[in-house]
Amino acid sequence: MEFAKKIIKSTEEIFNTMIFMEISAEDPLTEGKEVLDCHISAMIGLTGDFAGMLAIHCPGTVGMAITGEMLGMDVEEVDADVKDTLGEIANMVAGGIKQAFAAENVRLELSIPTTVSGKSYTVSSPTKSNRVIIPFDLEQGRFFVEMKYNLT
Repeated sequence: MEFAKKIIKSTEEIFNTMIFMEISAEDPLTEGKEVLDCHISAMIGLTGDFAGMLAIHCPGTVGMAITGEMLGMDVEEVDADVKDTLGEIANMVAGGIKQAFAAENVRLELSIPTTVSGKSYTVSSPTKSNRVIIPFDLEQGRFFVEMKYNLT
């Protein structure tokens, strides 16, 4: 199903056309043992022909930089604007992935985004889930787009 390619294409399209930040994707992380040093995660559920979750994870400084670029304003703390922006980006990336799968006759529905932030938290899913994480680099640091899924 080429999950990594769909994640990269959708994320690059959003950042190139909506946020106007240059990003570059690294090779996917798929072992499932990675610990991401991040302080904000925006997640959106996926249901339909497979079940899953798409998440964007980033340090606070990266989330603030992305928000500032997208909204055209100075951002000095992880606040509601940062959480809302990352939730909307997760929604747009998931929408691009949904559209790519629809072209292959794979049906998906999206939930509403949820964003969490803090200094120490864990995002987990059932142990038998598949997982792919794409690291993306931008001038201000690194963020990750993750997809966990179960094929039904």
